[in-house]
Amino acid sequence: MQSHLIVHSDFRKFCDPENPVKIMASGFGFTEGPIWHPIKQRLLFSDIEGNVQYWIDPELGQPSPTIFRTPSNQSNGNALDNNGNVISCEHATSAVVRHDHSGKVVTLLANSFEGKSLNSPNDVIVDSKGWVWFTDPTFGRIREKLGILRDQELNFQGVFCIAGEELKLISSKLQQPNGLCLSRDERQLYVNDSWDPSIHCFDLDAKGNVLSEKRWIDISGEGEGVPDGLKMDVADRILCSGPGGIHVLSPERILLGIIRVPEAVSNFCFGGIDGSTLFITARKSVYSLNTRSRGPSIKVTDFENFTSNYE
Repeated sequence: MQSHLIVHSDFRKFCDPENPVKIMASGFGFTEGPIWHPIKQRLLFSDIEGNVQYWIDPELGQPSPTIFRTPSNQSNGNALDNNGNVISCEHATSAVVRHDHSGKVVTLLANSFEGKSLNSPNDVIVDSKGWVWFTDPTFGRIREKLGILRDQELNFQGVFCIAGEELKLISSKLQQPNGLCLSRDERQLYVNDSWDPSIHCFDLDAKGNVLSEKRWIDISGEGEGVPDGLKMDVADRILCSGPGGIHVLSPERILLGIIRVPEAVSNFCFGGIDGSTLFITARKSVYSLNTRSRGPSIKVTDFENFTSNYE
């Protein structure tokens, strides 16, 4: 029985279309922000509605999640910085923060732009220079269970980069920017838009300045889901959550297929021992899928210190 939708034969190079996703854990409020920890060999994810961030061990599965941080200020997206610390986007505080390795010490990275509070930082990535890129839609201000209802101070929904001590505005043109990822050479930034279902591509120079921007592709289809999570694999395929599951796109913007998931997908990441497992957050659950690909390697600049903090 075919578990996923095949649009192009190359979809089989990404995964076995007869291999369904497997449920790892369920019973949460609204799962988001999965990241794989290369030392602990565990998955970290957020339950925005539950106001908790969890670890889950894929070898143990349900009901193994253990608490990383609570309350989490309704954290959404997460990333690892180049020293192995967890970076999180907090809906309730409109902040991007960095945790120490235990999740107990929290350092503020950004919560305002030009004297006005950020909206509700949503998804986040870290590049090889240690710069932190994040999206800032309004969901944590307009959805009661996912944040705190409050007026917006900025008059736009932005894409930002924390470059050292500087907070740079990358774009203010998208309706509700959400997922983001960088190309492997870090010269293209891809950002999807949940309210104008599409992916946009920003060409960057070596200093992270935008050279040009284009609408890369529209995301459409049948079923639940909007553009939310966004990742690139080692073959430069783009994965984007959307109607019906996770849309797998070639570098030439051809839809190869859709990974079907029983619940509407919010986000996903590559991980596992060899990096080929796709971990998926979808509404109240966490799923996994064995693929024939891998995600980009996690870049850690101080690996010795990174390792010792987790022994």
